[in-house]
This record gives sequence, structure tokens and C-alpha cells, in this order.
Amino acid sequence: MYELIQIGSKVIIIAVILIIAIFTSYKVWKADLDINKLLNPRRAVEQSVDNKLSWLPTRETEAIYQNDNIVARIKGEKINLEDGIIEFDEIYQSNTLDLGSEFEFQKWKLRLFQAESMIGLNPSRSQDGRIIQKAKCKIAGERRP
Repeated sequence: MYELIQIGSKVIIIAVILIIAIFTSYKVWKADLDINKLLNPRRAVEQSVDNKLSWLPTRETEAIYQNDNIVARIKGEKINLEDGIIEFDEIYQSNTLDLGSEFEFQKWKLRLFQAESMIGLNPSRSQDGRIIQKAKCKIAGERRP
């Protein structure tokens, strides 16, 4: 009796696997494959790595942080390590950015020392909050890892 149940279970499992294989084969046969993407090694690596590393805490490269929180976003940075200055075309969504304290951008600690203009609220860009244009920041050091 035991062997009969074993054989019956194996036959059912194999039948289910065959049905799935036939259905999958049919779907692949009917699909319009993008061969360039299929054979692109970069895509394969990104797909396999992105999913496996999604749990890692990472920082956004276009964001400014204070106390480990995003407090602003930037557009257009120019990094001058010789003079120890980073210039931003624009710092926006900066309502919570404390301009009197150091803040972090990528691997640096910065202090704002000059800005061309500061707009408290632009009605045409209300989602951007306070906007600081042509901001110059002094590099105060590197942030702790």
C-alpha cells in the first residue's frame, strides 16, 4: 500500500511539472522576445544584484541629509576639492534644512556660506518648498561611515 501511494504521488507531481513546463513553453514560444535585452549581460547582473541587495540601507546621491534624514534635494553639483567647495545650481525641498548647522551630501559634511537667492515659496513650484539657488558650500570634512 505504501509503495502504491509513493508511485501515485510521484506520478501526480510529474504530471503537474509537465503541465507547467508545457504551459511555460507555449508562453515563451508565443512571446516577442527582445533579443538585445535578453543577451545583455548588464541587465542580467543588475536584475540579480538589485533584488538581492535591496535590503541594504543606501543614501540617495541627489539628497542632502541632517541627522540621517533627507532634508533637501539638489540639482547640478560642481565639486571643487582643491578649494574645498561644492556648488549647487539649486537646493530645493529644503524647508527642514537647518542652514545654521552642518549637513551631509554624499560623503561630505558641508556648511552653506553663500547663495545667489533664496525663494521661500514659488507658486509655480509649490511642491519644491524653499529653493536656494546657486548655493556654495564649504567642505567641513567627511561624514562618518
